[in-house]
Amino acid sequence: MILLRALIAALASAVLAGSALACSPDTEDCVEIGKWDVSLGIGAGVRTNPLEATPDIPLFLLPQINYNGERFFIQNLDFGVILWENETQQLNLFATPSYDQVYFHRWSPSNFFVDASGFATTGKTTDEPENLPVIDAGGDKGLVEPAFRDVQERDLRDRRMAGLGGFEYSFSTDLVDFQLQYVSDFTGIHHGDEVRVSLAKNWVNGRHRVSTSIGAIWQSSEVVNYYYGVTLPEADLRGTYSADAALTPTARLDWNYQLTERWDLRFLANYRQLPDEISASPLINDNKVITVFIGGVYHF
Repeated sequence: MILLRALIAALASAVLAGSALACSPDTEDCVEIGKWDVSLGIGAGVRTNPLEATPDIPLFLLPQINYNGERFFIQNLDFGVILWENETQQLNLFATPSYDQVYFHRWSPSNFFVDASGFATTGKTTDEPENLPVIDAGGDKGLVEPAFRDVQERDLRDRRMAGLGGFEYSFSTDLVDFQLQYVSDFTGIHHGDEVRVSLAKNWVNGRHRVSTSIGAIWQSSEVVNYYYGVTLPEADLRGTYSADAALTPTARLDWNYQLTERWDLRFLANYRQLPDEISASPLINDNKVITVFIGGVYHF
């Protein structure tokens, strides 16, 4: 953690120095060196919310911010510094916010920047707290129905956004792009770690640009329990809840069509399959998260 924090400090120094990631202006989907690329998506979309009795998250305005320079880059909420690169590989030091808090906080910044972007054991539910009320469901004697409370009505602790910092390695070929990230909480929110891996394929045909990817996110037990665990003060009749580390598969499709120099059409779909360690939480009533957006994108 001392080394990681020192690296994050180095990243901050690079931000102040104003260096940036090398990038040719003629390259597709790339920002010219030293210039900002700012756009705003305007349309209709939704991110489903797996929390029990909690509304889905509407998506109407999706800003996108990119800045590339010789050694430093910004991609929406990610900030990074290139440590080493060649024609096909790159190793970066970067910082990014956590994303699991978006289900608990409607106005989390991660709910506006939607594309930042194995075998698991079953979670464990401890004994139920005693002396909690139940509602008689009628019928057979002794049959009762728990008096569950909606998530929004319960006195839940605040799930805050953590700052994650670490390393990113990417390898590009003519067939597919590979990306591997390791990040750790440097803000002391949950003290957890994440490993993210993805395979992506991009196509460009005239005015059409299509990007697809599949991947997985491994989260340590500290991360899973911070966001989806249930402590005794939060528990109802289902009891407290703790889980092991979790592996979450993901898939994504992003289509853009250039209308004019300033305007694009965009369709985005993202699928996240929640593993048992998360979906078994008493806070959760669904085992998937689907994000969909369609609209226009204006480039400033």
